[in-house]
Amino acid sequence: MHVTFIGIGYMGTQMVPHLAAAGYDVVIWDKDPKKAAAIAGDHVTVADSLADAVRASKVIITSVMSSDVPALHIGSDDEKGITAYLQPGSTLIVTSTLDPEKIEAIHKTMPPDTHLLDSPIIGGVRYAREASLVLIVGGNKTIFDQVKPILSVFGTVDYVGPLGNGAKLKLITNVGIMAAEAGIRETLDLADAYGIDYDTTLDLLQRGPMKPVVVRALDETNPRPLKDSVADEIELVNATKDLVELPMAKAGLRRLEKAVDAVDGEARFSDIVHTNTSLDKNKQK
Repeated sequence: MHVTFIGIGYMGTQMVPHLAAAGYDVVIWDKDPKKAAAIAGDHVTVADSLADAVRASKVIITSVMSSDVPALHIGSDDEKGITAYLQPGSTLIVTSTLDPEKIEAIHKTMPPDTHLLDSPIIGGVRYAREASLVLIVGGNKTIFDQVKPILSVFGTVDYVGPLGNGAKLKLITNVGIMAAEAGIRETLDLADAYGIDYDTTLDLLQRGPMKPVVVRALDETNPRPLKDSVADEIELVNATKDLVELPMAKAGLRRLEKAVDAVDGEARFSDIVHTNTSLDKNKQK
């Protein structure tokens, strides 16, 4: 069986091999041809174009940053998107962290006799590598049941109801996750102000309920650009601005943005526990 996977970034690079290992013939595509070529091999071939990638399979999985989703899936005046190339009977599975309204916008452009599932992911690169991701899937239950064996190669798959519920639940969980991430950095800001070393502070945090977040931040085998956390936080804030006041989410976004800006080059997620993301006034302490 052929499966198409679009978006060969940090996550896609780790997810595609699980499909191949499970016996699927995987057709991949990325806007950067070098990324796709780097993982081509047995059961994994690179499509020459987005159109060819979509037409190669009846199941299409996408994994891209939320800001890239509309143009890639819906297209623009200058370039067609994925939905323009879907065959009858195809299922499009979107794994990005998204405003539910973007899922609905994609759904409106779907051709007749095609199907859409929103399937955001909980877990980072290490979880993708270990096939221990959690996928939360919204959409038609019959279609979900058909593709569940494919998604199960990535980890645990939970059906969460109608289309859009996956996106909603990912944003709901991100409220707590992002608060915890920014909270670690703010905790260390106070350590800076008091002149307390990071090792002592992080050791104490790991003795309480913050342990999983600290362990994740310290895990150098789980690479993630910190700007990706910022992008997810922006998606959360924009999606909920007319629904509910989330002052901690907005404050967390501001602190994570400062952390990204503080680092020369690309800040990693693990940099939230390093002095290079300290506030400027504490840089020399």
